[in-house]
Amino acid sequence: MKRYRGPQPGDEKPIGGGSFNKKDVGHEAYNFLPLGGDTLAYFQPRLNPDHASSIALERIQAGAAGKKELTGVLAVFVATDPKRGGQRIVGCFRDATVYRHEHTSNDMRRNSFSYYARTPAAKAVLIPEEKRLFMIPHGKGAFGQANVCYPLEADGHAKRAPWMEDTLDYINAYALENIATDPESEADTDIERMLGSTIDRVAGFQSNPRIRRAIENYAMLWAEKRLNELGYRPVDTHKNKPYDFLCNVAGEDLYVEVKGTQEDGWSVSLTPNEVEHARKYKNRALFIVHSVKVKGKIQPVVSGGEERLVHPWDIAKGALKPRGYVFTLTERD
Repeated sequence: MKRYRGPQPGDEKPIGGGSFNKKDVGHEAYNFLPLGGDTLAYFQPRLNPDHASSIALERIQAGAAGKKELTGVLAVFVATDPKRGGQRIVGCFRDATVYRHEHTSNDMRRNSFSYYARTPAAKAVLIPEEKRLFMIPHGKGAFGQANVCYPLEADGHAKRAPWMEDTLDYINAYALENIATDPESEADTDIERMLGSTIDRVAGFQSNPRIRRAIENYAMLWAEKRLNELGYRPVDTHKNKPYDFLCNVAGEDLYVEVKGTQEDGWSVSLTPNEVEHARKYKNRALFIVHSVKVKGKIQPVVSGGEERLVHPWDIAKGALKPRGYVFTLTERD
């Protein structure tokens, strides 16, 4: 489906998903329909709908065997692409509550269909149809025949699956259009292709998650070495902060954002959180490692490049170019 807001002309029902969807509307057709501040999602834990099903929470988080629900879960939704083929990521719930047992919904707006996951509507992310490019492998060691794939094995050990790491990188880095919160941002297909290819290329956005991660790691190591040489005493914070290094310069905190790119480095891609932080705090620096070379896609090797340190970095002195605009009326009839 395109919007997962219930059957609509031209978007009547999910494609694939088993024999049930061939005759009826699958419950997942409403997975991104906001209802009173929340969004509810259904997925069939087992392939046979005639048998009682449950979510194995202990395979999401170790030690959850006795729990009825888990909070703070990242739930990634995958669907078959009927046009291009393959399984692709269509969206996610960034902060979901996942229930062991099926919950009943009496809301007629979603046909009273039951659900297994809930998230605040603002935390639901639905990727526009033309942007669903991230492929999920199928078969042994990947996403099998079951409709749910867990990060832990049945014995509680983490799965050794590089594609899962790539998936997390992709989801965590995704900061493009979200038609779950802004349905109008799904642009005309031809215009979307033109804007997307042009802006992504100019901003140095790399869609291959393995190459992107390799470039980011390369840039981080380069920046850390140079910041130490400058006496800035960098502390790596990039995993849980909207900046990459916290430094100390002349007794004051300095927030350093690091970007790596194969382009010339005069334009870089920023997430909304990075922009918000840059607007709020003035004592910032931007470290760009640009013009790097990459060989290989499965195990990419990064080399070469040049550095550019912008210090102080005032985001107001550059040009922010949004990918598009969504106009919302302030007054409604």
